[in-house]
Amino acid sequence: MADKSPEPPKARFRGTRWPGMIWAVPVAAAGIVIWLGLEAVAKRGPEVTVDFPTSGGLKPGSTSVKYRGVTVGHVDAVRLTKTLNTMKVTMRFMGDMKGHLGRGTSFWIAGRKVSFGNLASLKTIIAGPYIGVEPHAGKLARHFTGLTHAPVLHSGAKGEMLRIVAAHPGNLSRGAGIYFNHFKIGQVVDVAMRPDGRHFDISAFIQRAHENLVSTRSRFWNAGGVSVSTGGSGPKLELQSIPALVSGAIGVETPPGGGHPDKGTIYHLYSGRAAALSAPGPQAVPYRVILAGGPHGLKSGAKVTLEGADAGVVTKVAMRFDPDAGKLVTRVDLALEPHDLPLAAPHRWHLADPAPQMNAMLATLIGQGLRARMDRATPVIGAQTIALDLVKHAPAATLGTGTVPEIPSTTATSVKAIMAQVSEILANVHDATSRIAAVSRSPRTRRTLERLDRTITHVDAITRTTSAQLPQLLASLRQSMHAADAALRSVHGLVAQQGTAANAPESESLPRALYELTRAARSLRELTDYLSGHPNAIIFGKGR
Repeated sequence: MADKSPEPPKARFRGTRWPGMIWAVPVAAAGIVIWLGLEAVAKRGPEVTVDFPTSGGLKPGSTSVKYRGVTVGHVDAVRLTKTLNTMKVTMRFMGDMKGHLGRGTSFWIAGRKVSFGNLASLKTIIAGPYIGVEPHAGKLARHFTGLTHAPVLHSGAKGEMLRIVAAHPGNLSRGAGIYFNHFKIGQVVDVAMRPDGRHFDISAFIQRAHENLVSTRSRFWNAGGVSVSTGGSGPKLELQSIPALVSGAIGVETPPGGGHPDKGTIYHLYSGRAAALSAPGPQAVPYRVILAGGPHGLKSGAKVTLEGADAGVVTKVAMRFDPDAGKLVTRVDLALEPHDLPLAAPHRWHLADPAPQMNAMLATLIGQGLRARMDRATPVIGAQTIALDLVKHAPAATLGTGTVPEIPSTTATSVKAIMAQVSEILANVHDATSRIAAVSRSPRTRRTLERLDRTITHVDAITRTTSAQLPQLLASLRQSMHAADAALRSVHGLVAQQGTAANAPESESLPRALYELTRAARSLRELTDYLSGHPNAIIFGKGR
């Protein structure tokens, strides 16, 4: 009978709700993705659209939006409008920007060109452009219009805006610095040409910490180029700064006596520092002078002097032909500065309206002979100036009336004036020589000269006599000196016998007498030596 093996037990399948450990990895990954998505949604910031003029270089997903160098968002999309002149740029910001994108927020495309005023912009050549933003707190605004240029000032900048007018701005541009004594105190915000094309309006910003350096008397000039100045040490180049060569610069200097500028104050931009400092101020009083002939090199900006002291500046020079008189005349407009003409105490200029005081002063001086003439600061080679000088025996004249009073002039040129002075000096010399001649012809002078001649003759005779007798006199003196020395030597032993006490001047003995004799011999020797070297001492005495 065959053995039958027991059948193996059958496996049972028991189902479970847990899918197994293999599914733990995808479940965890899905959870992480969901968590990251929820976090991204929670931190997702606002989305805005900005219209920019058509410009390349912006790339969705890679072009960043930056606030003062910190990335605060990215460009999501860029699309053109139907006109193809504008592109709409959609930007997604981080959640931290919520509440800072209200109306007034500024956007611009930065990094499209290199700025030599900010060398950090060189890295944009590699990194490409980005969107700059200047936030403004408030309710979120979805649509904005972008700026064509980056704003010069930040929203938190505090200071004062000034208006400057220029005939030609040179290389001046937005962002150029404003310098006081080579120290930056502000910036140029904008440069715009007027519709007439002849003038430019410059908006300038002065930092609040330096507002006290600008007044109504401040002078502004174009300091962006390289200037050449001369002095005692020779010519030298002056440069404001390296960035100023590209973006330009403005220099400012403030003379004393000005007030705080108001919103209506307009300044003029001069071509250089010298022109700015010599220009008339707001309190300058205008006048006019008519000169015969042409200007002979006289130009606007030339000095005006009053009796040699600086008094103002020439503002305009125009030559014209007078058909009635048949000759050329030159009209010179000038301005006199009250600050350059101080009044004696207790008088003071009324700077709100100094014209009446200035007119009264000139009217008085003109009555005393004050006249205007063309002159040179340095004879022959100097620049032409207008000199207001008092002229002797000038014909009667008065200060002209009108909106711009006229100061009377003199036809005498500077050369004629010099010749007149030379003639006056020669007349004085002639008068002095005449007086000397008259004195020399008087009897008293003649007697004095005769007595002086006789005195000189007597002195000469005494000198000749003394010179002839001097050798004999000196020989006698030498003989007496030798005899005295011999006597002293012979009695020297006797003096020694009396002891050292006998040599004292107080001694009344014989050594006392010998002591006096010794002194006499020494004096005689000194006299002989002195007369040998100074024989004229017999007549004139010993010199001191």
